[in-house]
Amino acid sequence: MGRIILLYVLAFILPFASYLLWLRFERWRERLPPEKRPLPWVPLVAIGLMLIITVTLGLAFFGGEPAGGRYIPAHMQDGKLVPGRIEAEPK
Repeated sequence: MGRIILLYVLAFILPFASYLLWLRFERWRERLPPEKRPLPWVPLVAIGLMLIITVTLGLAFFGGEPAGGRYIPAHMQDGKLVPGRIEAEPK
């Protein structure tokens, strides 16, 4: 779960980080006055949201367990909680 959240956060932050790196590079080369260029929030947020949607679709289509199998719900066994799982169907 943490890995998935990290993917979403990185996908959203990536356009902002890229822009800030580009801005630092431009300032270093003295092509751009430091206070003349505000952050373009709308395009950066839009690109971040598109990246989140791309990550979500990628995880939906290429992640997870293969289809099929038998679901065994969580249950108590010998006083311990056994988590739910999917067992593969025998071939």
